[in-house]
Amino acid sequence: MDGAQADSSILLLNTTFEPLAVLNLRRALKLLFSKKALPIEESNMIVHTVNKQIIIPSVIQITYFIRKPFTRPKFSKKAIFMRDSGRCQYCGTYTHKPTIDHIIPKSKKGKNDWVNVVTACPECNNKKGDRTLKEAKMDLIRHPFEPKFIIYSLSISQSKLKHWEKYFTQNPARNSIGLTGTLNTFICQ
Repeated sequence: MDGAQADSSILLLNTTFEPLAVLNLRRALKLLFSKKALPIEESNMIVHTVNKQIIIPSVIQITYFIRKPFTRPKFSKKAIFMRDSGRCQYCGTYTHKPTIDHIIPKSKKGKNDWVNVVTACPECNNKKGDRTLKEAKMDLIRHPFEPKFIIYSLSISQSKLKHWEKYFTQNPARNSIGLTGTLNTFICQ
């Protein structure tokens, strides 16, 4: 195999262009060869067979509609860091050791949920302490939200996620005209 061997993740889309899953190479090839999926975008990966070279797609689309019930993404510390891209939501710095902060502190009946928890650097977290934003005289860069999709995978590169960004929009029909949506690293609204 040539190209990005380590990043052989392939995005699987529903017929509506909604992301369904991130597949490994073997599963994606099975879907393609059985005509259950079609290639949408090529990657720089090539598989060599005895007499052929096969260009591996980066994105494939299933040929039949899969009804997938909406499930809320699981709230976790890791998911908060991914939603906020490891960036402090108070000062904007990227930190290798992020912490979480409750906008309304737990001691003041703040909930442990998507819209009350943000990523904070240790300095801002200590500065805010057990106070509200108004009491601490601090502002958020971006208000927290509950994401629509979360893709957990350490094997997906940032460049591949950026390339897939257009498939993580609120209105998948916009993708057909090439407009990109909003994706925060692994998360989308």
